[in-house]
Amino acid sequence: MKIKKALLVLFILNFPLFSSLKISKINIIGNKNISEEKIFLIMKMRKGSDFNEEMLKKDIENLIKTGYFRKIDYSIEETEEGLMVNIKLEENPIIEKINFEGNKVFKTKKLKNLIGIKEGEILIKEKLEEGIEKIKNEYYKKGYPLCEIGYEIKESEGKSVIFIKINEKGKIFVEKILFEGNEKFTSKRLKKLIKTKERRMPFIKGTYKEETLKADVEKIKNFYTENGFMEVKVDQVVESGEKGLIVKFLINEGKIYYTGDIKLEGNLIFDIEEVKKNILLKEGEVFNSKKNEESIRNLHQFYSDKGYIKCNVEYFPEVKENKINITYFIEPESKYYTEEIKIKGNRITKDKVIRREIKIEPGDEITGEKIRKSFNNLRDTNYFEEIKIYPETVEEGKANIIVDVKEREKTGFFLIGGGYSSIDKFIGMVSIQQLNFDITNPPKFVGGGQQIALTFEIGSTKRNYMFSFTEPYLFDRPVYFGPDIYRLTKIWDDWTERATGFDLRIGRRWENFTLGFKFISENTELTDIEIPFYEEGEWKKNSLVTSLTFSNLDSERFPKKGDKLRFAIEYAGIGGDLNFMKTTIENHYYYPFRNIIFHSKTLAGYIDRDVPLYERFFGGGIGTVRGYIERGLGPKEYGYNVGGNVIFAQNFEILYPLYQDIFYGILFFDIGNVFKDWSGIDELKKGIGIGIKVNYPFFPIEIYYGYGLDAEPGEKKGRFHIGISFGF
Repeated sequence: MKIKKALLVLFILNFPLFSSLKISKINIIGNKNISEEKIFLIMKMRKGSDFNEEMLKKDIENLIKTGYFRKIDYSIEETEEGLMVNIKLEENPIIEKINFEGNKVFKTKKLKNLIGIKEGEILIKEKLEEGIEKIKNEYYKKGYPLCEIGYEIKESEGKSVIFIKINEKGKIFVEKILFEGNEKFTSKRLKKLIKTKERRMPFIKGTYKEETLKADVEKIKNFYTENGFMEVKVDQVVESGEKGLIVKFLINEGKIYYTGDIKLEGNLIFDIEEVKKNILLKEGEVFNSKKNEESIRNLHQFYSDKGYIKCNVEYFPEVKENKINITYFIEPESKYYTEEIKIKGNRITKDKVIRREIKIEPGDEITGEKIRKSFNNLRDTNYFEEIKIYPETVEEGKANIIVDVKEREKTGFFLIGGGYSSIDKFIGMVSIQQLNFDITNPPKFVGGGQQIALTFEIGSTKRNYMFSFTEPYLFDRPVYFGPDIYRLTKIWDDWTERATGFDLRIGRRWENFTLGFKFISENTELTDIEIPFYEEGEWKKNSLVTSLTFSNLDSERFPKKGDKLRFAIEYAGIGGDLNFMKTTIENHYYYPFRNIIFHSKTLAGYIDRDVPLYERFFGGGIGTVRGYIERGLGPKEYGYNVGGNVIFAQNFEILYPLYQDIFYGILFFDIGNVFKDWSGIDELKKGIGIGIKVNYPFFPIEIYYGYGLDAEPGEKKGRFHIGISFGF
């Protein structure tokens, strides 16, 4: 891809003469696979324009950058009509075949996908070499860091065959991990910190990765500094062993430091004792670098939540013998107030749909708490992949709030899938959903923040058909409105129920409160009843459900802190066959303790008179008391579960995040029961256990193993509770 020097010299010498002439013609010579149209799209020089040396050089440079050409020559001829520019091209060959040799770890099909070039394309060496690097990275991830990959290109008549030669050189394993110099902590304790593991087949592969080893060194350093060893030095050496590699971590612990005096200086504004509550370090304790960093973050958040969003917190250590005296210097600067809310990045979602979730308005004091709440509100909508909310200073004391979002490619879904639960067993599902629907925006019908869904569920014990629509901001006010139309069939062990009906929902939201109303009109038929003295029949119910909800949760979808209390009364007696009052109270409380989250759920309910089986409360399993068979708690008649008019259930959970906000490990203690009336409220059942929970859209999973502490004689004490559904 070199330009002929002689031609270039001729061009420069004659440039003063040529520069005043127009281009009469541009000849493209030698192209076979790249069309003239495509070449001219890359070039800026055009027929009829004034000749420009710099433009010609830039055009040739751009043609070279495409990688389509291995050589470009050009010449200039003066004619009566003007200048004729001849561009002679020599194309790179077409890839006829890609051959892989020596690969055993990966199949050829996978390698062809990785390499990023295809047979029939023009050969671009840069892309070929980039693809080889991708393959090397895959081998590295698999534990083959010494793998060598070379290539050879054979050309004939404008076509090329690429031979990629792989020498895998075998997998490298870690045979042994040793620690030297560690006196305070045992090697066993340090081994648990690191990601590099000794080979213990078949469960532990012991793969060696240089990057992982470097990260392990940092983990060990951080562990020591979190335990007062501020001068610790950690290095690593890799040696060859009989069956693999021996990894040695060389540790110089240094001496241990304790926290000395803690001072606060600067413009504190608030009472010093109130500010000190944000500092996790305690005088006389072992100095912990992590707690120190968290204290700085806590101080910044404390002032940010009070409106000082540009607060600067600096940390000044003073070492005296084996103590570290600390001074936190705080400079809050000025409070900032909102000038404008600026929305960026939304292509589909209307500005108003985003603005209504922002808890800051022009003129408001800007606080970190309001920004976090706005972020969580937008995340809860599930419309966006990325959300950034930050202040942009306009002048001293004034800032615009920038809301920068990246929308999900799809908020509409056609889901075909299924699932399994301990109650419903296996079930298939077809659903059409649009989470960001807009009934006023045909033909696309997206961007308005409404929700619409049409769902069919068919399984061995369940057949449901449902249509639902919700407008969350009726007339652009915080009023939700929507209908549901449904036909639900449930085949229980002792009876079958079929419900056909519709409901209409409307409610008003305030900052922390929601008042809601739902009118229900429903026909329910009970058949195949096996319980003695219970008759089959059909009931018409017209009811009104009134609910009041208080919530100060930090996030509705991923709560970590706060309360949510819902009180609901259903009055059935607006015509129809049923007349009763059903009252329920449900409370969720979340509180974070460092890396874990405490969750308490309380459920209580009461029905004021006798009602058909399907309207009663049932307990046992997920949602009430785990460790007992689903719907197995409560009153029994002739050995059959018949439900009750009173329910109480209390769940205590410790949630440990295994992966972000999505995957949790859970420890739980449940207590509760179902009763015929209030007289049996002291007969509570207890259960304990462990579980996992995956909180992911369209793939929620709950799996628990519960142990019933008060199981009846002969009743199984331990059991799994499973709730899984998925769509694809």
